[in-house]
Amino acid sequence: MNAYRSMAWTGAVALLAGGFLTAPRTTKADDANSVQAIELLANARTMAVQAKNDAAAIKAFNQLDSKWEAHAAAVAQMKEHVLAMNKEVAELKAVEGAAQPWEKAVIARIEPYLAELAADNQAILDEFDAHPSLFGTPAATAYLEANVSSATYLSALVVNFLENGTLRQIMRD
Repeated sequence: MNAYRSMAWTGAVALLAGGFLTAPRTTKADDANSVQAIELLANARTMAVQAKNDAAAIKAFNQLDSKWEAHAAAVAQMKEHVLAMNKEVAELKAVEGAAQPWEKAVIARIEPYLAELAADNQAILDEFDAHPSLFGTPAATAYLEANVSSATYLSALVVNFLENGTLRQIMRD
């Protein structure tokens, strides 16, 4: 049984290595575009998780016995994260045309979710900036809990789509 497992692993490694060695070569421009797309996708994953963490932080602020304005530094940082995520979405759209097919598929799948994460967190920040007296109320608590649930779900989708696309490409190569 151990000999069979050893042969199976050796065969799997040989097939995987053979796939990488015999894969069609791309031009330097294609490689540069692919590297840029992969970097943007990695950033998108990080930003999705960050948006989820920001939503949880806003909810935690609500549970503290303090005013919305007391969290000004953290709120400013969250606004920067939202702006960065919107910029990331624009950059992903810009590089999509020159990306590899698997990267295009992943970009097409995650772009709406990243945009939704950014929009949801921006809406929360705008609402409390406009009406800081709502902060700490039961309605605000329910709103923030819904945002955390949504952000958790959307960020998990982004992460899963990225991992799935990467694994599919590895299997094809």
